[in-house]
Parts: sequence; C-alpha cells; structure tokens
Amino acid sequence: MRCDVRRRCGAARVRMRYRIREALDRNGMDLRKVAEMAGVSPAAVQKVVAGVTNSPRILQALREAGVPEQYLYDPARAEANATEGKVA
Repeated sequence: MRCDVRRRCGAARVRMRYRIREALDRNGMDLRKVAEMAGVSPAAVQKVVAGVTNSPRILQALREAGVPEQYLYDPARAEANATEGKVA
C-alpha cells in the first residue's frame, strides 16, 4: 500500500472524527466498546479515528459499530477503487 494513499486517507479521516463519534453515539457505542470488538486498546482506536494510523481490524470494527463508510477513508478501499478507475 502506498504511503501517500495512507497519508491522504488519514488526513481525510481526521476531518471526519466528530462525525465518527456522532455515529458511534447514535448507535450506543464509544471508542472503548469498539476497542473491545477489535481486541485492541482504546488508544489504538483513538489513533485510527485521529488519522494517525490505519488498522484494517479497527476500521472493520468501526463499520460493524455503525459508522458509515463515507467517514472512514479506508486506504485499502481507496487503493482498490483507484485501481478500478474510480475516484477515491
């Protein structure tokens, strides 16, 4: 996975961090519960939401917690869309 794709996705996700939290709140979830679902620490989830890191496991847990895909900016999906000719 290209470094520039990960960086762009992280930067986009940090702009959506409040939307991610709102989606979690609407579904009765918080970062701690997402961390339990993913089997990681709450700090790891916070880093993903803040765009510092990209973890497929945590991004999947956020999806399962009801966060819309449009807020997640998953680098793996962005790269897959780019290879298919779609705009990321």
